[in-house]
Amino acid sequence: MNITAYLRISTEKQDETSQRQQIAQWETDTGRKIDFFFCDHASGTTPWQKRALAGIVANATPGQTLVVSEISRIARSTVGVLTFLQAAAATGLNVVAIRNGLVLDESMQSKITVTIFALAAEIERDLISERTKAALAARRAAGLPMGRPFGATGRSKLDGKEDEIARCVAAKVSKRAIARMLSCSPQTLYTFMESKKPREAT
Repeated sequence: MNITAYLRISTEKQDETSQRQQIAQWETDTGRKIDFFFCDHASGTTPWQKRALAGIVANATPGQTLVVSEISRIARSTVGVLTFLQAAAATGLNVVAIRNGLVLDESMQSKITVTIFALAAEIERDLISERTKAALAARRAAGLPMGRPFGATGRSKLDGKEDEIARCVAAKVSKRAIARMLSCSPQTLYTFMESKKPREAT
């Protein structure tokens, strides 16, 4: 089966060299050969859905393997990693993160690992929620205005993220997972998606 190595490269040449060295050592240790190297010049803060990774997942065939030097090459947040793994699983794409010792495929161990990632993502989301509530409580205590300013338009926080949402839906990522990734409630996501559906002519 095809084995693709994904390198997310920063502006430093040393960064690419380090990733290639780890992947070369993996080839030596496993006796497997990389068929294709994909170098992506992108910031780690850019969601994977807006990077070349989205295309790799969308075009993957069952049994194909994606190798990265470490899991942070995919995403820097637990939620980001989880949504990627869910999308990869939906297309049958196996994932190997060398430095982390992760091999995610159809095995029971992989399913347990993904479950743990899901739990960690849930905790991360809850912590963000708690910080938001604390910030709002502090504003309230200080007598600062709450909510949307008077006269504000009815824009959604998801405006401009239509393509990102569409890619996730196409990759069969659950809507609840998409909502977590976008730091919004599932209901906010559902309402936004409904508002973007074409209206029937009357």
